[in-house]
Amino acid sequence: MKQILSDGASYPLKAIPEEIRKADLNFHKERGNHKSAQRFNETIINIIKEDIEHGFALILPIQLLEFIKNASLAPIGCTKQMTINSLGERVPKYRMTHDQSFLGPSGTSVNDRTIQEDLPPLVYGFCLKRIIHYIIKLRSKHSNKKIFISKFDFDAAYRRCHMSVQSAQESLTIVGGFLFMALRLTFGGSSCPTSGLASQRQSQTYVTC
Repeated sequence: MKQILSDGASYPLKAIPEEIRKADLNFHKERGNHKSAQRFNETIINIIKEDIEHGFALILPIQLLEFIKNASLAPIGCTKQMTINSLGERVPKYRMTHDQSFLGPSGTSVNDRTIQEDLPPLVYGFCLKRIIHYIIKLRSKHSNKKIFISKFDFDAAYRRCHMSVQSAQESLTIVGGFLFMALRLTFGGSSCPTSGLASQRQSQTYVTC
């Protein structure tokens, strides 16, 4: 944990030959992002702008790509979901994804190259058991009252963990002719939950009568 906080979270990755890396880089650069990102281009730009303002990403000239050691590109995607606003209305919600599973000519990707056995164990708590015990206790004391339960997600909790230099170099994307380096754990990296010793989504649940 001390090393993660001081040096950043790292992906333990299998090395690939430089000529294969360059072939993958050129492929992803020419191919571009997924159609979902192109369809919601304005939304993606707004999300990236917010990431930069929060210090989650670094914007760079695209010409620097060839000078970044061990660089890896990943296409961007955008998923549309439905959520509920403060008025209880169903409204669309958009999430940007880093598709670090997308294969290049090499037939491999950052996620494929992740050495899973070198990742720290991801330990889940016992929230559900505690909630069940609490509900049973409430019912024993208040047999005729309704029991309400609500859950609040902290969607970006995993992004509070910054990445090491080596991992940031492997987490590059291109949008609008600019190069973006992820500085925090990405939404799409298979090692990110365990690299940060935290799940990609944390939540708080409240139960009351």
